[in-house]
Amino acid sequence: MKPILITLPFKTYISQIEPFVSEGIDTDSIYHKTVPGCGFTGFAIDEFEKNLIACLPNRPVIESKVSEHNEKHPDRKILGVYKGIEVADIRAYLLSDVKYKKILTTPEGFTSKVVKAFKDIQVMRDTFFMLLDECERIITDVRYRGKIAAPINEFLKFKRKAMVSATTLPYSDERFKDFKHYLIEPDYDYSKPITVVNTNSVAASLHKLLDKLKSEHVCIFMNSTKGIAALTKTLDIRSESKAFCAKESVVSLMEKGFKQAYSHFEVEDMAKYNFFTSRYFSAFDMKIDDYKPDVVMISDVIFADHSILDPQTEVIQIAGRLRNGFNSLTHITNFNSDMKVKTSEELLYYLQGCFDTYDGFINSYNRALHPGQKDTFKAAIEASPAHPYYEEDQLNSFMVDNAIHEERVKSYYLNAECLKQAYDSLSKHFKPTYEQEDYTIADKALYSLNSRQSSNEKYRIAAQLIDSVSSTGGKIVLFAEEQRSILVKRYPEVHEAYWLIGLKGLETTDYELPKIKNAIAHAKKINELKRMAQHVQAAFDEFTTVDESDVYRIIKEVYTKHNCKFKITASAVLKYFGGYRSTSQGKNVYVLTHKIDFSLIQNY
Repeated sequence: MKPILITLPFKTYISQIEPFVSEGIDTDSIYHKTVPGCGFTGFAIDEFEKNLIACLPNRPVIESKVSEHNEKHPDRKILGVYKGIEVADIRAYLLSDVKYKKILTTPEGFTSKVVKAFKDIQVMRDTFFMLLDECERIITDVRYRGKIAAPINEFLKFKRKAMVSATTLPYSDERFKDFKHYLIEPDYDYSKPITVVNTNSVAASLHKLLDKLKSEHVCIFMNSTKGIAALTKTLDIRSESKAFCAKESVVSLMEKGFKQAYSHFEVEDMAKYNFFTSRYFSAFDMKIDDYKPDVVMISDVIFADHSILDPQTEVIQIAGRLRNGFNSLTHITNFNSDMKVKTSEELLYYLQGCFDTYDGFINSYNRALHPGQKDTFKAAIEASPAHPYYEEDQLNSFMVDNAIHEERVKSYYLNAECLKQAYDSLSKHFKPTYEQEDYTIADKALYSLNSRQSSNEKYRIAAQLIDSVSSTGGKIVLFAEEQRSILVKRYPEVHEAYWLIGLKGLETTDYELPKIKNAIAHAKKINELKRMAQHVQAAFDEFTTVDESDVYRIIKEVYTKHNCKFKITASAVLKYFGGYRSTSQGKNVYVLTHKIDFSLIQNY
């Protein structure tokens, strides 16, 4: 269905333009806002003359909008529904004198509380307009937040309903095929400059950028508490950092030693470096009047593949969070060419095979009479890759949409060219410039040390990393000492062996720890011999015979003077000279010949 075009003039909100002024929000419609911050949700809350139930993605968004509205309009308060607001609170609000009841709720709160607050569900469906805000989140979040799609069945039963987002995604659910589509298109240039940093080390590139910005406030968006904890520790910026995330993530960060983590955001609480998880990626307005922060987005496909960002949705949303603008916008990312990515056609073909087999398991389970058969089929059903796609024996189309979406986003991070194509296709939203940064130790190499490999293979990789830090080969040297320090602590024998016998010598050990230790001991012995050779050889003449007692005395004097750890014996002289021990005229003597040339002796 061809979208209905609505033109949005510069510095104008939808409450000021048609058809919203005259007709409000149309039912059975999907509104594509194009740009965040055009005032659609505000219009629905403040000026839309209808009872309203609006599903918003999460609690911070609801709290912010409820607080702002109720402060401005104490005579027509709205109600936010989230944890702590109960069914009784909703019922009390429905019985209040407020003319147009406006309920803002999370999807989970809608199904567990709002629906229960209505004694007559049909009254709710007939008298309330239902709005699903940031509607693409149903697709993007359903895999890890299954209940986010729960309101859909009830939503479709409402007499009047609509969906809206600046970054909509297509639904495969046939029930939306007759919905009207409205495209709100600005008549001005709304593109934003963005720097895309393609790197092989996210931490090193972030360090370089933060040092360059010299900014008082930086907003860093990264959907990984593990990544946030690691970066702040590696960059030594924890004392200057805060993280804003869900309550569960607050606990996770504190367990990792990051104490400045909060589930509630206030501008006054901002530190120099402020990290935000996906809870704050969309819908939430950061109204900062006194300054314009720098905005950094991080995708780490190596250490936290769930942190990768979709330029088509998340990056657009994040760029719209700062309502009064920002100093700079940067996306730092690494890549993984080894990722297995399916096209939508390949994925659908694969899933169809899964679904067909799954249906077979279900049918067999239903026909089975023997308890052993039933248990076996039940185990097969629950272990099937198709199982998460079903809810109450019905295929969840949003899970399929999510799988297609995730494969599409993964494909951008195979290499820099793929991501460039994604950004270049969004020319109305962004004016990208690209920078390539290569560092001595890549994220992929560090990750390989954490993967499940044999000890021998990890020792081999550690040796190569130590070598790359020590001989950079023209790459950027950043964190070299810090990286070496980490490697020394984790692989002390490999580090010691590297400096004693080098990579070539380590290869002779097959990277087996006992052999590495033996090689270290041997190399230390050779080095000590080389060190003492000049002193011992200076104390004796070539091609001479010396009494054993004199040899012992001289060796003792030389070894003691130069703090040699070797055992003091007369025979030690033969380590430095050719020759042999003999008896002459009843005395033990050493017949010395040429000086041994230690420059020809390898350490391994």
